[in-house]
Amino acid sequence: TDYLFIGILPMNQSLKVTEGLDISATDYLDITKMDIAARIDLSSYETDKESNRYLQYIKGRVGRKVADFFLDFLQADIGLDTKQQNLVLMQAVDDFCADSKLEKQEVNEYKKQVYNYCNEQIKSGEEVQISELSGELPPSQDGTSFMDFTKEQGYELEESFPGDRSTVRKLTKYVGAGGGLNISFDSLLLGERIFYDPETDTLTIKGTPPNLKDQLSRN
Repeated sequence: TDYLFIGILPMNQSLKVTEGLDISATDYLDITKMDIAARIDLSSYETDKESNRYLQYIKGRVGRKVADFFLDFLQADIGLDTKQQNLVLMQAVDDFCADSKLEKQEVNEYKKQVYNYCNEQIKSGEEVQISELSGELPPSQDGTSFMDFTKEQGYELEESFPGDRSTVRKLTKYVGAGGGLNISFDSLLLGERIFYDPETDTLTIKGTPPNLKDQLSRN
């Protein structure tokens, strides 16, 4: 496979020791600070003209406007929104569980199966395959598979797409941050040790972690 890489590599300065044990300044390319880069799969582009996935790029921390400018420079449009695909998958899982009228424990187990599969795909550098994922999940009571459910309900899911770690993590955890708070807990704890009151927007935790309890008791 032939690839074409396009990117902006920032240059940084450091010190080096020469063979004569002198110290002098040197310039180097700081790859860790590479915020704008793209990879074009030339082989895929030549063999499949209808493909919209031969271009991959990173946004980094440069901001949306700069990332959009980079896409304009490449004269490219977003063919596959990976984040959106993962969000649609999460919604489909929620809806499937609700449609199947699963109990809370069954929902947690079902979501954990989805998470385990997606997480393994991410670790191995493979894409999430909807047909493969569906084959590992139990069907609904009427025998409908997860894949058939997504097709019948009109979810616009690609056959395969890269998994997004931050999104799939929410299958088994509640995560949120803001206003000086950073909260993360296993979803199975909701209703058992952790309770949420939407009317007062209050989160009640019974049994704090020992290290947190120790810090709180000192104040």
